[in-house]
Amino acid sequence: MVDGASATHHDSPVGTCLCRWMRSAEGACPRGRHRVRRRAVATVRAALLVALALVALAAWMPAVHAVVLRLRGGTVDRAITVGRAVDTVLMDGVYITNGVAVVFDVPAMLPGALRIELRDCVCDGGAQIYVRGYSGEPATDRSLEVSVSGLSGDYCSLVFVHNLPAHTNVTVRDSTIVTPGPMRYSQLSGLTDAVASPLVLHATSLLQTRLRVSNTVLRSSQAGGSAVYVGGGVDLLSSALVFDGVSLEASGGPTASAMRVASSSRLSLRSHSVFSVTNVSVVSSGGGIVLGERLAVFDSVLRFVGVEGSAASSLVCCDGGTVGGGGWLELHDVWAVGEASSVASLSGVTLGGGTVSIARCAATGATLVSGPTITSGVVSVQCNRAGGRVLQSSGDYRMAGLSSVSVVPCDGCAAALACFDALTASFSDCACSCRAGGVGEACLPFDVPPARAGGGGGDTAEGCVSGVTLTESVTVGGRRATACFDSVVFGGPITVAVDLRSMDALADALNVTLRHCVLADGAQLRIGGLSESTARLMPHVLVNMTNVTSMEGTIVLHGAMPLHSSVLL
Repeated sequence: MVDGASATHHDSPVGTCLCRWMRSAEGACPRGRHRVRRRAVATVRAALLVALALVALAAWMPAVHAVVLRLRGGTVDRAITVGRAVDTVLMDGVYITNGVAVVFDVPAMLPGALRIELRDCVCDGGAQIYVRGYSGEPATDRSLEVSVSGLSGDYCSLVFVHNLPAHTNVTVRDSTIVTPGPMRYSQLSGLTDAVASPLVLHATSLLQTRLRVSNTVLRSSQAGGSAVYVGGGVDLLSSALVFDGVSLEASGGPTASAMRVASSSRLSLRSHSVFSVTNVSVVSSGGGIVLGERLAVFDSVLRFVGVEGSAASSLVCCDGGTVGGGGWLELHDVWAVGEASSVASLSGVTLGGGTVSIARCAATGATLVSGPTITSGVVSVQCNRAGGRVLQSSGDYRMAGLSSVSVVPCDGCAAALACFDALTASFSDCACSCRAGGVGEACLPFDVPPARAGGGGGDTAEGCVSGVTLTESVTVGGRRATACFDSVVFGGPITVAVDLRSMDALADALNVTLRHCVLADGAQLRIGGLSESTARLMPHVLVNMTNVTSMEGTIVLHGAMPLHSSVLL
């Protein structure tokens, strides 16, 4: 059904008529069709009403062929619902505005393989885009693929609501969605507390489904808003919910949050599900990633890997819930750079048969992680920093908020830190061997992104690159404490970057050394990469450049340096 649209075009017999709806109608219809003459506004509106009536009539007639709905260009400024007699929807370069709701009604679509694609669209004026599933049990005679790419939302919200069919695959990528003011979620009751959120998951059950958001900015600046809102109960059953390379921003005061699970809403991961947050930046004037009071992780993985951000208190917060049998909560390379902030507050979480691992995390404040309450299970820790010091003993961790831990040395390894136990057959030589169904280095149920690490930079972990000519750009870091170049020629218009952020944050000091090197033909050596807040978490840096010759080359020191650093040339 399509209601009240001011921009529609699709390649069916009905589409011959519908293409005339387009405000850019002359470019939307094939050349062989008669062009629409310009008429008075009243005549156009009358024709539009006739077209709508025809579509409504067709919607109630038995469908012989599926309708492929394609909209290219034009404007949607009236509410539309797309579903009946449709199995494929493509919106390409469409402008959605005027606070309208565009609803993709999955239950009304045809059985079989369904596809919804939004490509390079603009969403403005408080408009909402809904992918609406089943209020009850989803039909088993269909699958769904949703692709959103290049969405520019200056005042917009993307909403996934109700239960989606099994084997759904959702991808949101390369987009920027902003909600600068309150949203009127016209299609949903019970969403008033969402306030203003670019991405909403509401009352959704995901079965054998993947929902991935990547390379996307989600920003809310409304008071009390959140970049991601989860409400009404969200259940993952053999499913994956992945945020990778995403910027979560919330600037709406102390009640705002980067991601918020409503306090009354459950977030449940069961039957080999994964909720993965990787390579994500968080900037919030209030809470960070708030997981609510009804978290449940059983035979599943909740992981935060390569997350960096600033929040008013804890970067990750959960006020209630259980990590039960077979559950794994992983915090790896999570940096809380806010002043006096901690990596996580898990004081309301009960560890009852599951595992919590905390490795290579850093907090500006004295508290690393508070809680959880342990009835059974283990909290494993390795190479963490809080309050400017490296935590080494169980006593150090007790002072940093964790009363009972299993400490793994920085140069050691353990299955509890590296593997999803339910799908791991064995662990040897610091590597997990997977059972059937386990994928990747950690034997997870789904192939999810790893943390982005810096490149290599030497022959051994602490060795020098010696006696070579570099002719290709490279980034050096890779969690090493030393970046060393001895008798190296940097030749050609290349950039060699020493990324301090990806070096060993747990070392006593970071050393960058150049001896007897030559920079020629436009070569550039860049040392830095730290923000002021990140620099507070790093050990001091010693840069020593001796007998370095530059012939049309450049050495660049950029960003902030940690306290007590020195540069000697």
